Amino acid sequence: MLRASAAANNLPVNLAAITNSSLDSGIEDGDVLLAFADAVAGPDHAALETARVRLLERMGPGALVEAAAVASVFSMNDRAANAIGIPLDGMMLTDSGAFRKELGIDDFPSARNTPGR
Repeated sequence: MLRASAAANNLPVNLAAITNSSLDSGIEDGDVLLAFADAVAGPDHAALETARVRLLERMGPGALVEAAAVASVFSMNDRAANAIGIPLDGMMLTDSGAFRKELGIDDFPSARNTPGR
């Protein structure tokens, strides 16, 4: 979605920053947003608290609520899809091939749900 919305708004983004935190994503405050997303998906409660505080300090309470809501919805959707083994559909499989390879997404455990990737 980030790739599509960035393209629609003519914003250059570096998707490689998603899996390499040493890179600049090109998104304003992308570093704190990515740290928050990583912390939400990870097991370290202290890292989540640190990421939450950094996001709040840099972007404000409204952005924290919005980021938490977005992260929650993505987490819920991904967990549900992974739990029942939903594969990527054909169009998404074709359209996402280059960036899945670039980011190593096909190496994630859930990728086994999509044959022929």
